[in-house]
Amino acid sequence: MRNQRILLILLCLFALIDSNIIAQNQQDFNKVFEKETADKNITRNKGKFKNIEILSYYPDTLPNWFFSIPNSGSEIYAIGISDPDMEQSKAKELAILRAKSNALLFSNAKIQYFRDIYTSAQEAGRYTNLRQRFDTYFKISASSAVNESMFSVVDTHFTRYNEYLVLLKFNPSVSATNDTFNLTAIGTTLFIEASVDDAFEDQAEYEMMTINQPSQSSQEKAHYLYREKGSRFLSYSALNNQENEYPVYVYTYASPNWTKPRHAFTSYNGLWSIYTRQFLNYLTLNSQQSSIKLKNLGEQYSSQLSTLTREIASFTARLNINGINFDSDTLKLDISIEETARLIK
Repeated sequence: MRNQRILLILLCLFALIDSNIIAQNQQDFNKVFEKETADKNITRNKGKFKNIEILSYYPDTLPNWFFSIPNSGSEIYAIGISDPDMEQSKAKELAILRAKSNALLFSNAKIQYFRDIYTSAQEAGRYTNLRQRFDTYFKISASSAVNESMFSVVDTHFTRYNEYLVLLKFNPSVSATNDTFNLTAIGTTLFIEASVDDAFEDQAEYEMMTINQPSQSSQEKAHYLYREKGSRFLSYSALNNQENEYPVYVYTYASPNWTKPRHAFTSYNGLWSIYTRQFLNYLTLNSQQSSIKLKNLGEQYSSQLSTLTREIASFTARLNINGINFDSDTLKLDISIEETARLIK
């Protein structure tokens, strides 16, 4: 009788151990099953993003109006783009504020351009050491009293990366009677390029700022800054002095008009970052064509010759984006610049 009880206890223990082994194997199998059969086109967020739970490897297909912004006489169309990984309400607020900023700049902007070129040549035996430095500063600005009735949202798009895109229509001919507010938009570029013989180093800074001030006691402010030196870069974005933090990531985008398979466009800081840089860079380079030479100074110090050439430009202009496209791994803007008044002749 005693032996039968011991045998029964042992059988129960073996059954319990065996059930635990089966359970553990089942759990391991489920993990492997989920891992091997999960959709390879999505990856779950691992803490880098705050507001996105699932990220897709597929590019986000942008709407047609992003690539072909309407153009209609006195009415001005402009786009605004928020930063990635924002709450939708905040993203919408930022995108609309940036669109208003662009619309104001398109309608009547003041453009200022300043460039210093330093050149020095020093004889060293049979050879001449050539040093050059180019300092370029560009600024585009606009400020006006506007009314909310002048602006209307035409279309919107929300990307896979929680970026809010808005197409905004601005009609400055609408009379601004009551409830006007002061809107100011400023964009700047700083290029510093230096070369010593065959060595070359450059750095750039792009900055966009919008201030919407409905009253003396309140204001809405958007600030974006991007700095690069060689292969290193730093970006900063804030809405109402609160920083928008989002990770460096492979943000990819596609056009709905692509008829043949091709590589998606990639921006590691989101769409607004590359749009801003290309917009300011295009205007900076084109302003150089309108510049005038202000100073040409040459001095001789024994075996060294130093020269300084200064170029400036200042005028008001009306802008229009004729088209945007992804080409050669970059975003290209086709911008027409209609000069309305030359401030320096």
